[in-house]
Amino acid sequence: MKMNCKAGVLAAWVLACTAGGAWAADAPVAVVNGVAIPARLMDRNVKANVAQGQADSPALRAALKQELIARELMVQEAAKRGLDKRQETEDALSALKQNLLIDVLLADELGKQPVTEDELKAEYDRQVKLLKSNDLQQYQLSVIVLETEAHARAVLADIKAGQSFAAMAQKHSVDASKDKGGDLGWLLAEQMTPAISNVVVNLAPGSVSAAPIQVGSLWHLVKASAKRPYEVPALQDSKPQLQAAVLQARRAAFFKKLLDAAKIQ
Repeated sequence: MKMNCKAGVLAAWVLACTAGGAWAADAPVAVVNGVAIPARLMDRNVKANVAQGQADSPALRAALKQELIARELMVQEAAKRGLDKRQETEDALSALKQNLLIDVLLADELGKQPVTEDELKAEYDRQVKLLKSNDLQQYQLSVIVLETEAHARAVLADIKAGQSFAAMAQKHSVDASKDKGGDLGWLLAEQMTPAISNVVVNLAPGSVSAAPIQVGSLWHLVKASAKRPYEVPALQDSKPQLQAAVLQARRAAFFKKLLDAAKIQ
């Protein structure tokens, strides 16, 4: 069976467990052993598939109808076997219902007031101040990733003998960066694995690690081409991240408001 409408169908079914006959007034897509599948459930799944790039077509609707019928049959069979009465099933359904209602609540609460430019600017200024206070450094990093220590040491010997790091990366590296001569761009130490960052922060600009560095089952040769103070992205380039940060702060404030007003024993 196709599963691309799984989430919408499942969420609707969970709500149906408590909504009772709320769907009764809908013209059904089908009636399965006396149970009606409402047309608005089909409409919801059509919209979800169209949002993912599919065209609304008779073929899509036919496929979704068969999916809805199949799911209803399986739900009925599960109930016939008493699986819906198992404690683990009830717990799982309760968790699904909670998650759905929390998402709906947050969408309702956080959607009441769009995030303003002033809020984005304030969050941007807060993050910039924090970043600058930490005196962060960026490193222009290149790597050659090899499968064995012996191969890594042989390539390192060639580099020390005068071979180009970029040329060796293109020839030997198993990393996707090989096409760019091993170049990974500018990275913060926090964006590297500890085994590599511990070496990089002590490398002089333009130098290569003195020995291969093992990360998992692979061996890395690392070159720090340059070093600079962290360049904070422009506000315009950071808006999606800032928007998420503002909404997260609002979510935390909303939870605190509910917590302060609650009676918890």
